[in-house]
Amino acid sequence: MKKPKTDAYRPNYILATMLVMGFCIIILCGQSLWIPASRIENLYARSVALALTDTASAFASSTGFDRFVPEARQSFLDMSGLSGMTAWDTRYFNKRSKGESRSAVKPPESLPSAAAESPTIPQSLPESLSASVESSKALPVTAAEIEELLKLPPAPPAPLPASRMHSSENPLKIYMFGDSQVFSLGSGLSRLAGKGSPVDIEFLAIHSSGFIRGDYYNWPTKLADTFQAAHYDGAVMMLGMNDYQSFWDDNGVIMKKHTPAWEAAYKEKCRNIIDIVLSSVPRLYWVGMPVVKNREYNESLAYIDSVQESLAQEYSPDTLVRISLHQLNPAGNNAYVDSLDVGGGRMLKVMSGDGTHFTVEGGQLVMEGLFARFAGDYLFTQVPVANLP
Repeated sequence: MKKPKTDAYRPNYILATMLVMGFCIIILCGQSLWIPASRIENLYARSVALALTDTASAFASSTGFDRFVPEARQSFLDMSGLSGMTAWDTRYFNKRSKGESRSAVKPPESLPSAAAESPTIPQSLPESLSASVESSKALPVTAAEIEELLKLPPAPPAPLPASRMHSSENPLKIYMFGDSQVFSLGSGLSRLAGKGSPVDIEFLAIHSSGFIRGDYYNWPTKLADTFQAAHYDGAVMMLGMNDYQSFWDDNGVIMKKHTPAWEAAYKEKCRNIIDIVLSSVPRLYWVGMPVVKNREYNESLAYIDSVQESLAQEYSPDTLVRISLHQLNPAGNNAYVDSLDVGGGRMLKVMSGDGTHFTVEGGQLVMEGLFARFAGDYLFTQVPVANLP
């Protein structure tokens, strides 16, 4: 009797192969398993996924094999010279804080009402002082006592340039940072200045970053390092295009969009970055949200813009300058346009194909008003002239 042919692609074989592959991935990549789980939009599903990946990661770490993939990656980056590039570094990307996995998420209404009556311990207290205040929560803590704890030596002032009068030899140094939109706007602003200009633009655009997801990209640490390493005369910030999402606060409470609690927590995240920047430069220009093609996304960005605008009112306009992209819209109004007639029968494309990001030429046009602000806010031996597309 003829022996039946063995089929190597039977479902059981495929299933067994997938299980072995999954086990190998867990063993080798345990340290980074949380990263794809953290990208899940639904917070409840994300909480479950993070708890599972933390369990798998703990098992992988116990074997010691999970260090091989990160070490191999770093060795490759060092040998290829890519370790110094922003897109490849791991100093600011994918950094979790303690307690990032919310295994038991509390809804806002489950918070005890007494919490609102107890004094708040400032986040800026040193670790030792925070611990001492925390241990004495049973005792009344007065505002005067907290004020006494905060009497710390002030941070040293930011160094001043050699001359307040800017020129091609002593250019105004501007640091611009933000999400992917900053690539177009920063490139456009740099083109407006041109080579040999009395305005020097340096910009950093991190795709998908924002005020909310510090576990994806840690802007506070990046900015603190940047301003410590070099001097700048001013800064330009644009963040928020990826921020229309619910998130956990520091206590594991879900902050839902379009609620006062969300807005208060979001403002605190914005305020943290703003204060870091203003501790190093005398003026920060905060660029608002653009007009985009998708109606629902445009409404979401308009909401983000309104919350940011509300926070900007808390600061002096001499130090925090709010720049509205609606007012600087190339079309001259709040309507979305793909291209503009720039005369001579020439149409200039100002928005990319996704209907969300400016082209570099569009960035030049929309940043012209900000470039003019530089000329009025700082002293120059000669007024900077914008190079329009």
